[in-house]
Amino acid sequence: MLYPVIVSAEAVLLDVELPIRAETARSVTKTLERLAPGTETVIIQFRIPADADMFGRGSSFGVCYELASLLTSEKYQHIRFAAFMPQSVQGHAVLAALACKERILADHAEFGAACIDEPQITDTIRHAYTEIARRRALPVDIVTKMVDPALPLLQIETESGTVFSNTDKAENALAVAEKTVLIPAGQQGIFTAELARQIHLIDLIANDKTAAARGLGLKPDDLKITPVLSETGHAVRVDVIGLINSDKTGTVMRSIQNHLNNKENNVNFLCLYIDSPGGDLEASLAFASFLVTEIDPAKVRTAAYIPKEARSDAALIAAACGEIVLGPAAVLGDDGAAVFSANQIADARRMIKESLAKEAARSWSVYAAFADPEIEICEWENIKAEGSRPLEYFSEEEWSEMPNKENWTKKRTVKPKGQLLKIEQGKGVQFLADRTAKNFAEFKMLYGLEADPMLVEPAWTDQLVQYLSSPDTVFMVLYLVWAGLLIEGMFPGIGIGSFLVIAALFFFFWLAFLGGTANWLEISLFLFGTACLLLEIFVIPGFGIFGIGGIIAVVVSLVLASQTFIIPQNSYQYQQMKHALGVFVAAGGSLLLLGFLLSKTLDRVNKPKDAAVIQDTERLANYDHLAGQRGHSATPLVPAGKIRIGADLYDAVSDGTLIERDNPVEVVSVTGYKIVVRKI
Repeated sequence: MLYPVIVSAEAVLLDVELPIRAETARSVTKTLERLAPGTETVIIQFRIPADADMFGRGSSFGVCYELASLLTSEKYQHIRFAAFMPQSVQGHAVLAALACKERILADHAEFGAACIDEPQITDTIRHAYTEIARRRALPVDIVTKMVDPALPLLQIETESGTVFSNTDKAENALAVAEKTVLIPAGQQGIFTAELARQIHLIDLIANDKTAAARGLGLKPDDLKITPVLSETGHAVRVDVIGLINSDKTGTVMRSIQNHLNNKENNVNFLCLYIDSPGGDLEASLAFASFLVTEIDPAKVRTAAYIPKEARSDAALIAAACGEIVLGPAAVLGDDGAAVFSANQIADARRMIKESLAKEAARSWSVYAAFADPEIEICEWENIKAEGSRPLEYFSEEEWSEMPNKENWTKKRTVKPKGQLLKIEQGKGVQFLADRTAKNFAEFKMLYGLEADPMLVEPAWTDQLVQYLSSPDTVFMVLYLVWAGLLIEGMFPGIGIGSFLVIAALFFFFWLAFLGGTANWLEISLFLFGTACLLLEIFVIPGFGIFGIGGIIAVVVSLVLASQTFIIPQNSYQYQQMKHALGVFVAAGGSLLLLGFLLSKTLDRVNKPKDAAVIQDTERLANYDHLAGQRGHSATPLVPAGKIRIGADLYDAVSDGTLIERDNPVEVVSVTGYKIVVRKI
């Protein structure tokens, strides 16, 4: 598997797991080499896994110095590196963070104690930190305090400004107005977020990737989260097709987890192939939560490919992936197979706002607009941004919660209230979607996949249900139902038609039950309709209310078994109901037309004929033209034999007399194939 370039993006987030070791540094280096030429900003997120040492300690000095030297080299001087530390960071990972042009720290996190793992601080270590500090124009004395806890850190206010020092000697050379001991000698050089910002050791305070991106003047949706890539990793593909339900998502999540836990697979790329109208909000949220919390973005890159549709709650699954690729006519969001209650929407909105959107580095209001039709999404412009002013999309509620909301001005509304968010490739405002691909082969080219990803397949029963639940199969099953009714009507009493109807209906409801579109309501309605019809046929004379009601109940049960709802409540459900009725009518109409043509053909074939015609068609041969003709006997006629008339030979009988061979004869009568002759 190859990764020639990362998907082209102006901003990329590299998720680096602490502590930094040689393999991690090599992977970061190779990932940077594969960046697309247009990449301008790289955010390096220093993340500490749950099972790692406290504060990410344990990073190798030599490895971190090599990485820091690379980040400050001329080769990458065109890239804006920013270190994002959502947790407290100590150890030599501090050196790699200092090598970035900008640093971002969470408000509860601390930063420092660079040499806490070192038994002795050597001149080589001191020189390395001083060199990186000077390259990034950082106060050397502040960085020195992070290295050596034995030194104090003083903040000295002078007539010319504020300076920092590790010694009181600076007081003799400067006109000191005020001196403050920030960190005394003997105490580790560890800085809180607020103090680090005051002394310009960090540039921003942000608690999540979305806030970090906005603080850097970037659109969160344009930030591509990318793990550092390994050379031996493999890609896997998971298909999410058809209606969403808890059984399906549970099976898919278990399959993914099994592949990730298998160290031999070494999975570092996960493709979700989504073609679904949604169907279960809770199941989709659980799946989305699994993608953003259980899959380590530092190790596995995720991308959703949507060839046709990911509607309603299925869009939440796609948005949980790091990147979204749409087919040429794909739809992301909009009305789907299910309509959600107010309580479901409120729970989904809260979950998205508090966790999912932050983990996925997306605007929470845009994310929630796939489930909540009452969220209005607007286009906003950052009026304080330098150069080109980026446009972002979020709700007024999200804007009101921003710390720098005065920097933003609303331009227009792109998604009004009263409808779910819909992103359609090539139409309207395009956001969230990263790229387009005409087919899966083109998708593979986008990510440099030489071979097809390993397909995480469901059980054979799930595959069989998926195949048998296709529209073509449903059409054929309904076609067999109509065929059975037609056969039973044309040939009553044989039983073939009745057997075909029963078998086809059983198969139809079994498929609908396994596919999640039929439950006991549809089955009960069908049984009730059938019972009414049987009463009308065998018990109650004539054709009345039981017959009409039975037919209506059976038809309604078949239509309901083809969809997930009872009464359509959105445009997608109306479309699905029309489709179900269309399939039912098309199957019956086409078969009735076939039966009509067949009956016409049989009528012509079986049309009664007069006696003369019947006698004529029943003859094996017609010799009427031989009457009165003369020939001679080819064999003796005793009384049967053969005669020759002209060049032709015929079977004949004499009129009762013996006729020898080669005697002249005359045909006296012809009846069917019987020729009677007399001797001349």
